[in-house]
Amino acid sequence: MFDRTRDPSQAFFGNNKDVNQEIIQWHRRLGHPSFFVLKKLYPSLFSRTQFESLFCDACEYAKHTRNSYPLNNNRSTIPFMTIHSDIWGPTQTISLSGSRWFVTFIDCCTRMTWVYLLKAKNEVFSCFQSFHKMICNQFDAKIKILRTDNGTEYMDKNFGAYLESNGIVHQTSCPYTSAQNGVAERKNRYLLEVAISLLFTMNLPKTYWGDAILVAAYLINRMPLKILDFQSPLEALKGKNEYTVPPKVFGCVCFVHTRNAGKLDPRALKCVFIGYSSTQKGYKCYHPPSRRFFVSMDVTFRESESYFDIPSSPLQGERNKEEEVIFPSVGPLVDIGESENGEKV
Repeated sequence: MFDRTRDPSQAFFGNNKDVNQEIIQWHRRLGHPSFFVLKKLYPSLFSRTQFESLFCDACEYAKHTRNSYPLNNNRSTIPFMTIHSDIWGPTQTISLSGSRWFVTFIDCCTRMTWVYLLKAKNEVFSCFQSFHKMICNQFDAKIKILRTDNGTEYMDKNFGAYLESNGIVHQTSCPYTSAQNGVAERKNRYLLEVAISLLFTMNLPKTYWGDAILVAAYLINRMPLKILDFQSPLEALKGKNEYTVPPKVFGCVCFVHTRNAGKLDPRALKCVFIGYSSTQKGYKCYHPPSRRFFVSMDVTFRESESYFDIPSSPLQGERNKEEEVIFPSVGPLVDIGESENGEKV
């Protein structure tokens, strides 16, 4: 056992190189503690050297950790100058539109988020082309930087040629360093947290996850953010915060008016409220028995009532009837191709 009260430097006199060797020797004897700890033990020994001159390869091999990436408020000052993007998926549960992935495009300046549902990852390129054209046409703006991870869908040759032809710089994170694409990573996590909450609230089957993601993005774009001084992304982009139609509880029971009903037929269909239309001023509703989608303003809501009565403690192995009706076999369905803020893919 070493004697802490006895400073080894008291019996050692030499140049800086010899001092460093003595420190390294004690470092090895004591089980490779940090040099800061050694300095607490033997302060006079360290008074004749500098920390910058002390190295231990064994510690590098055994204790090496990843660098931290603290949050910062650095963001673009011009809308659409920098776009962050990331892909989530695949999920084993296919959505109502046949999707298994989604991709996000986030404006660095306003944090406005666009979401596209994907049946396959190779659709990312076409989604970005549509998004780019929409930005150029609707906002008269130019994208200068696209920031992503190193996913193969972003490193595609055609994708790279398109970015180069439009003068867009493609910045990527280092391999296995997702923190460098933190804006998109955190946004995806936020979208999923909200979407899952929406599903759980009204006991919706997992097959409704795609519509829940679109509604989550629609609502998040209208919620105040601290980084924007508690403005919403939509307000930061357009100067006002507005809803296409008054918001309703996602997944609740709704009744959609039917026009061509017979004189003795019902005047409405009992449906599930699944979101907001991107091209019409109306509510998106879904009729599970017929698998039909409706967009209408002639809707009445029961916001406290869920369409699906799921037992609080279902029997083991019991499946939800809605999932069996919609997906008797795994196969592609028609993609409605909507972005969260009302843009068609």
